Amino acid sequence: MQPSTNASLEAGSNTDISSKKIEAGMATPQTIDVSNEAQVTESEPSAPVPLLSDARLYIIGLGIWIALFLAAFETTVVATSLVDITSEFQDFNRASWIVVVYLLTYNGFLLLSSKLCDILGIKSMFLGAIFIFGVFSIACGAAQNMTQLIIFRAFQGIGGGGIYCISFILMLSIITKEKLGTFSGGISSVFAIASICGPLLGGVITEKSTWRWIFYLNGPGVVVAFAILYFAIPDINQVKMNRQTLSRIDFGGGFLSVAWSILLVYALQEGGAEYPWSHSVILGTLISGIVGLFIFAGYEWYIAKKSSVIEPIFPLRLLKSPAFTYLVLTTFCIGVPIYVTIIVIPQRYQIVNGVSPIRSGVLLLPMLVVSPVMSLIPGLALKTYWRYVPYGFAVGALLSVAGSAGLGVLGYSDKIEAKTYGFLVLLGAGMGLVMPIGVMLVKFICDPKDEAVALGAQNMTRVLGGLVGLAIGTAILHQKVEHGLPGVLSPEQLHALLKSPQVLATLRPDQLIAVKKVYAASYDLQFNMATGFAALGTVFSILTTYYILQVMKTIDAEDFFSTLGLKKGVDQVKTESEKKAEDA
Repeated sequence: MQPSTNASLEAGSNTDISSKKIEAGMATPQTIDVSNEAQVTESEPSAPVPLLSDARLYIIGLGIWIALFLAAFETTVVATSLVDITSEFQDFNRASWIVVVYLLTYNGFLLLSSKLCDILGIKSMFLGAIFIFGVFSIACGAAQNMTQLIIFRAFQGIGGGGIYCISFILMLSIITKEKLGTFSGGISSVFAIASICGPLLGGVITEKSTWRWIFYLNGPGVVVAFAILYFAIPDINQVKMNRQTLSRIDFGGGFLSVAWSILLVYALQEGGAEYPWSHSVILGTLISGIVGLFIFAGYEWYIAKKSSVIEPIFPLRLLKSPAFTYLVLTTFCIGVPIYVTIIVIPQRYQIVNGVSPIRSGVLLLPMLVVSPVMSLIPGLALKTYWRYVPYGFAVGALLSVAGSAGLGVLGYSDKIEAKTYGFLVLLGAGMGLVMPIGVMLVKFICDPKDEAVALGAQNMTRVLGGLVGLAIGTAILHQKVEHGLPGVLSPEQLHALLKSPQVLATLRPDQLIAVKKVYAASYDLQFNMATGFAALGTVFSILTTYYILQVMKTIDAEDFFSTLGLKKGVDQVKTESEKKAEDA
């Protein structure tokens, strides 16, 4: 009888909160189906969360931390090693693809991984993601040419994206409210430490050894994390693999969600670089990517309407909420300056200012240290000043505009000017506010049943925005080099420069200065582009804040904190059951 009682209570709470969202214009009746959710809860009650000892919880937390650190580490570690990697393979023209392809598959499989956890089980999916990540990390280190490295990085990104999204699903499935602060702090430290260590260790490894150890070092870490989690994680939501289970998976939606984004980013990446924009390859992939996006949306709509078995990768009803739509658009736009800065600034330091890979990583610290520190502020303010937290979303976007705009007017100088660090601090502060608050706002906007996929969509759009920014930035760089240096360098030198920046060491002093000025102008223009996206994101962030404030007028603190989506421990469930039995 207990599951039925809990279902009724949850349905009543969800109905009350959802009705308030409708009244405030945050959702429409079509986006909320509380009765259906209650029916599912009653007919298919989820298994109780196993009661784990504190020691076992912290062991699992250690395993999650190691796996998540390795996945996050890989998003930044190659930034200071791109010059050496592409020089060995004589293929600087495709340098950004080493980063882009990892982020692309990392991003593309976030929604699919989240959905498969509901179907195949959390433990099996998490261990599978770690295994894929580890195998292809070693393959990346053993790559013999650029094409192999790009392909292996794509598969590595699939594992990394799975680790990222499943880590949070697992954490919220095993912890109680009392330990949320401890675990959240630990998980937050992963991204702070990975952001700092990535560029630094990438530079050290490249300068003191070979870039291949950037990937080989993942091997021992993966083995340790896999062993810890294999024995420590309980069987949460595990199901038997059969035809009925497989029939629930949205294979078509998963394929389409990856396909359209790959085609679109490929066109943006190669247009103006390998091929002119008018080339049939670029036009074909660009149009196919855009058409593919609409096909994906149409397919998901059809599955939601016509199929009672297949579970859509992305429920389109979320887009009926203007607040969620503006939130996603903000996340996409702010993703551009985030990723452009992480990739472009180390390149600028090395090529324009002539610093070493190690120092180029160290000089990113103003941004990488400020960002995680600022991300703590919304979490600390949430309990007492939660009604004011949404304002930080717009403030963070404004700071991102200021920082990005400053980095777009640096010009050429042999020395790194002090103002550069100030602009990095502003950008880091903006990033530190926008990202965590964006996650919190999902709690206001979405029903509990949609929160996981909403968070996955938000992460996906952030990375996709970064990919689009990097693709446009690469096109800008090639356009500047090809139009600004033909009178300075011979065709052979120009071709060699696009293959590897190490050619700079062979140039005459006057040629070197001319090349540095062209690259500096290119980097300024890339940040001007990023500033435009950040400014557009600021507009969307203000609209998001407006709609969030409307719904906040209709709810109180008790309603809000009851929708945080936290799992109750078995000890709490037993206590409530005993109390109800005593009352009866």
